Amino acid sequence: MKNKISEFWKWFEKNNHAYLFLDDVDQEEKERLLENLVDELHKYCDNIWPLIGGMPEEGKELIITAEGDMDYFKQVEDLISQAPDIDKWTFIDFIPATVGDPFKIDYEGVELDTEKMWFLPLEEETDPTSIGLRICTPNYELVKDHEFFMSAIYKVLETLIGEKTFALDVDYVEAGEVPENPEEEGMMELLEIYDYVEWEKKNRHIE
Repeated sequence: MKNKISEFWKWFEKNNHAYLFLDDVDQEEKERLLENLVDELHKYCDNIWPLIGGMPEEGKELIITAEGDMDYFKQVEDLISQAPDIDKWTFIDFIPATVGDPFKIDYEGVELDTEKMWFLPLEEETDPTSIGLRICTPNYELVKDHEFFMSAIYKVLETLIGEKTFALDVDYVEAGEVPENPEEEGMMELLEIYDYVEWEKKNRHIE
């Protein structure tokens, strides 16, 4: 396994320049480069995936994600722990939290706007250390039966609080409609969810 990690990073060191300017090439070439990156990564582990962000003049990021699958968290961590120093590159294990930055997504036809969403903390009497959430969106009745609706909710949460925190610390998620007066019903704006989860982790002594 260590040899496969080394082989991936040797390949990336040799080819990293092409990925610095990934957004400057045409779509066909971009797709080819990304397919090559995925293929090389999957020689090490075919259940983890690469994401590239940033700007070449400011520095690029290569994020390695297990898409929330805890069975492959160790593979992600082992890979990033052996990442080399490459100029203009930062290597990150797991999708990081955006910490309150608003965004919209269109996930498999499900459109969600974080600025219009709210959440309600849920308590489990039999397990006071668990974290449960009801995520509410104003178009709930229109999208609740969509096969990818809950997957879209999970993507939003993964982005707002980070892949690892969402997988390890959030125990239960349900969805619902935003009520007429969400604050009166004890709800908080969804963009506050990172601070809430971090507070709950400390308050409930979750490591």
